[in-house]
Amino acid sequence: MDLTKGEGVDLVIDATGPTNFRKDYRLLRDGGRLVMFGVSELEGSRGFLSPRGVRALVKMPLATSPWWKILAVIGEYKVVGGLNLLDWWKREGLGRLSGLMDDYLARGVIDPVVSREFPFDEAAAAHRFIEERQNVGKVILVP
Repeated sequence: MDLTKGEGVDLVIDATGPTNFRKDYRLLRDGGRLVMFGVSELEGSRGFLSPRGVRALVKMPLATSPWWKILAVIGEYKVVGGLNLLDWWKREGLGRLSGLMDDYLARGVIDPVVSREFPFDEAAAAHRFIEERQNVGKVILVP
């Protein structure tokens, strides 16, 4: 909120999970959109449903939609939605999404933060890097 001088943001894309959803929602300005597309917090170094992941899963029904204040949401002009990228990929590929992103990149609308690049043969190290939450930004595998 400091960065926007209290106005909030137009878009929050959250891949982490329910722990952040309410905070994400509060960051939105009028007309803002929250897109939830993952629950990375459910998986930990010990595999799926770590103790932290179980706590997040229990919170999910209470956090994934602004039902907690359903009547107030109408007057806040905010949109909450979800996206299952794996299902989308299986059904139609990522052509529509990647075309939009290519256009945004070419026009300089977005400037993604790349944390680190790894060669394909170091994919396991790249996954460890992400799992240990060392990245701020995207981790890229390159041929």
